[in-house]
Amino acid sequence: MSKPKRSPLTCSCGVAFEADIYRSINVSAEPGLKPKVLAGQLNVFRCPSCGLDVDADVPFLYHDSDLSSMVWVYPRSSQGQAEQIRDKLRRSREILGTALPPTSVDAQRDVVFGIDGLIRWLGESPAG
Repeated sequence: MSKPKRSPLTCSCGVAFEADIYRSINVSAEPGLKPKVLAGQLNVFRCPSCGLDVDADVPFLYHDSDLSSMVWVYPRSSQGQAEQIRDKLRRSREILGTALPPTSVDAQRDVVFGIDGLIRWLGESPAG
């Protein structure tokens, strides 16, 4: 399921505003989100004051249930923490594995950094 959550953002011009930020999307359930992701526009919002684009810069779970694939997309700025992030995801899978049937834990789950990393992971060409 793809459900955004209203969250605060602050533009570099100093103006604070709220936006609907996705932390999880399923492009099978909402196919219109995939082109937005591939164009680098998911969780990017126009500042109501100065008009600049503001990236929410948050990780989100990309899920395509038709292809049985799932990947965590972290901001490129988090790449220096890749080992810690992967360790956290590994521990989460271990915990889920004790509570869910083995087929419920997605063995293809991974982590990528930045939309360009997601595009490579998907084997897609950049939108544009």
